[in-house]
Amino acid sequence: FGINLVRLDIRQESDQHGAVMDAITTHLGLGQYQTWSESTKLQWLTNELTSKRPLLGLGDFAGSDMVREVLATFKVIAEVGPEPFGAYIISMTRSASDVLEVHLLQKEAGMTKHLRVAPLFETKEDLIAAPGTMLALYNNDWYKRHFETVGTQHQEVMLGYSDSAKDAGRLSSVWELYKAQEDLVRLSAERKIPLNLFHGRGGSVGRGGGPQYLAILSQPAGSINGKLRVTIQGEVIDSYFGTVNACELTFERYSTAILKATLTPPAQAGENFREVMQRLSESGCTKYKNMVYETPGFVDYFRAMTPEQELKLLNFGSRPSKRGQAGGIETLRAIPWMFAWTQCRLHLPVWMGVGTALKIEIDNGNLPILQEMYKHWPFFQSTMELVETVLSKVDVKLAKVNEKWLVSSELLPIGKSVFDEFETTVDCLTQVTGRSELTSNNPVIKRLYDLRRPMTDPLNVLQSKLLREMRRTPEPSQELQEAFAATVQGIAAGMGWTG
Repeated sequence: FGINLVRLDIRQESDQHGAVMDAITTHLGLGQYQTWSESTKLQWLTNELTSKRPLLGLGDFAGSDMVREVLATFKVIAEVGPEPFGAYIISMTRSASDVLEVHLLQKEAGMTKHLRVAPLFETKEDLIAAPGTMLALYNNDWYKRHFETVGTQHQEVMLGYSDSAKDAGRLSSVWELYKAQEDLVRLSAERKIPLNLFHGRGGSVGRGGGPQYLAILSQPAGSINGKLRVTIQGEVIDSYFGTVNACELTFERYSTAILKATLTPPAQAGENFREVMQRLSESGCTKYKNMVYETPGFVDYFRAMTPEQELKLLNFGSRPSKRGQAGGIETLRAIPWMFAWTQCRLHLPVWMGVGTALKIEIDNGNLPILQEMYKHWPFFQSTMELVETVLSKVDVKLAKVNEKWLVSSELLPIGKSVFDEFETTVDCLTQVTGRSELTSNNPVIKRLYDLRRPMTDPLNVLQSKLLREMRRTPEPSQELQEAFAATVQGIAAGMGWTG
């Protein structure tokens, strides 16, 4: 007997499953699993999945705390049964073996009916490799038959918007996501396997959020075939579903967009459009990585300019801010990365690299084709308008207040490069859209931002002062922390999202 309402997805990182497999093969005297080649892993996993004997049985295997926790999770799923659960999502999926590992762990836990396994492709490299990863699975003898085991005939694939944007910048992220969807749709059609794409969008534009109607209509043809699965972040649940009217409007927007995208899918972009977009992606990614990952002192500038370090003092978020204790921006999760830049009103992850990429094309005489892309390609139009929306929220004057009070003089040249790129982005984007003023084509959005600014701006000034005081004190008082928390919540409300 049981009462199940909304099904619960299970989510774990691929590295954790690999570590469990490594512990098991080491215990069995088979060697270190994580040192094996991909082909060796696939062959061993396939043999174990087809074998009728258990992998560990009743042996004396113990393993580390992490290994025991992962195995215990599968045991609980097996004991409860599959009814309350949806998909088992593998974060940071990099190869076909990542998927088979989860199926083997389900088999080892005694599950006769497996949960469907959804690989989540998050980084730029993993998105590029995604079609090859799925092809390796579709070619695997056990995987060809596995749909009978999971009780569904469709393949679910989750696409990560947050980490790909943090990893490579917005232009490269959205373009690799677009191409990955095209390739996955084509591959599944060739293999006659229904595909359900699960869009892991965040609340902010920097993490794939923002107005969804245009975003849905800008997806490649065939990727929305009468259905859509998408994450709704906690920060925007209230605005999407908080009232009956809001809920009806949200479902109306999704339903209308899905029907329109299914019945009248967008035409394929011409090769000339795709070539320009590829160049924009590459030059934008180069500029983004050069600034964020290769500029000496950028991490120090980021931590001085934003409240990233102080946010750890607050009881915000459902996960640790970093994937590991060491490292800089590369180990920081996408949410605090975007959240910190939102707080200082720069929103850097959304537009960094966009201006440079557009300027290179404009300087090479390609402004007319960029304008044609904006007018006739929904994907490019959506990309530009979402960036434009965020640019209209940037407040350089307030950001420079932060810089004046919080950033040391030796780091100021980095700030100049950041503000120069912002000016370049605004200038080039307005040339592409043909509008002299940001968001002038959307007076409702513009009026909303203009209304919120007088209420949000004083909070930014206050937050700058509080951060200066907190950084002068080894142990900030409870009063300081509470005041800081109030400014964080107020600025987030004014911006319409956290991260």
